[in-house]
Amino acid sequence: MKVIIDRFEGEFALLELEDREIIDIPKRLLPEEAKEGDIIKIIIDEEETQKRKEQIQRKFNSLLAD
Repeated sequence: MKVIIDRFEGEFALLELEDREIIDIPKRLLPEEAKEGDIIKIIIDEEETQKRKEQIQRKFNSLLAD
Protein backbone atom coordinates (compact mmCIF):
# COMPACT_ATOMS: atom_id res chain seq x y z
CA MET A 1 0.00 0.00 0.00
CA LYS A 2 1.27 3.46 -0.82
CA VAL A 3 0.16 6.69 0.85
CA ILE A 4 1.02 10.29 0.09
CA ILE A 5 1.84 12.86 2.73
CA ASP A 6 -0.77 15.45 1.82
CA ARG A 7 0.16 18.03 4.45
CA PHE A 8 1.10 18.65 8.05
CA GLU A 9 -1.21 20.27 10.57
CA GLY A 10 0.39 20.87 13.93
CA GLU A 11 1.56 17.56 15.33
CA PHE A 12 -0.31 15.53 12.71
CA ALA A 13 0.45 14.35 9.19
CA LEU A 14 -2.52 14.02 6.85
CA LEU A 15 -2.04 11.07 4.54
CA GLU A 16 -3.94 10.36 1.34
CA LEU A 17 -4.70 6.68 0.90
CA GLU A 18 -4.97 4.90 -2.44
CA ASP A 19 -8.76 5.37 -2.43
CA ARG A 20 -8.20 9.14 -1.88
CA GLU A 21 -9.43 9.00 1.72
CA ILE A 22 -7.48 11.30 4.04
CA ILE A 23 -6.39 10.06 7.46
CA ASP A 24 -4.24 11.68 10.10
CA ILE A 25 -1.48 10.16 12.16
CA PRO A 26 0.92 11.65 14.68
CA LYS A 27 3.80 13.25 12.80
CA ARG A 28 6.25 11.58 15.21
CA LEU A 29 5.46 8.21 13.57
CA LEU A 30 7.01 9.32 10.28
CA PRO A 31 10.71 9.54 9.47
CA GLU A 32 12.13 12.90 10.53
CA GLU A 33 12.98 13.83 6.93
CA ALA A 34 9.44 13.16 5.61
CA LYS A 35 7.88 16.09 3.79
CA GLU A 36 4.67 17.00 1.97
CA GLY A 37 4.29 15.10 -1.28
CA ASP A 38 6.44 12.16 -0.19
CA ILE A 39 5.08 8.71 -0.94
CA ILE A 40 5.27 6.22 1.88
CA LYS A 41 5.09 2.49 1.27
CA ILE A 42 3.40 0.39 3.96
CA ILE A 43 4.28 -3.30 3.92
CA ILE A 44 3.64 -6.29 6.14
CA ASP A 45 6.92 -7.68 7.39
CA GLU A 46 6.03 -11.37 7.46
CA GLU A 47 9.35 -12.47 8.93
CA GLU A 48 9.13 -10.05 11.87
CA THR A 49 5.46 -10.91 12.36
CA GLN A 50 6.35 -14.59 12.65
CA LYS A 51 9.18 -13.87 15.09
CA ARG A 52 6.81 -11.86 17.28
CA LYS A 53 4.18 -14.61 17.24
CA GLU A 54 6.79 -17.15 18.29
CA GLN A 55 8.06 -14.87 21.06
CA ILE A 56 4.53 -14.37 22.40
CA GLN A 57 3.87 -18.11 22.25
CA ARG A 58 7.05 -18.83 24.23
CA LYS A 59 6.00 -16.32 26.90
CA PHE A 60 2.52 -17.81 27.04
CA ASN A 61 3.94 -21.33 27.36
CA SER A 62 6.26 -20.25 30.18
CA LEU A 63 3.28 -18.78 32.06
CA LEU A 64 1.43 -22.07 31.76
CA ALA A 65 4.46 -24.02 32.99
CA ASP A 66 4.72 -21.99 36.22
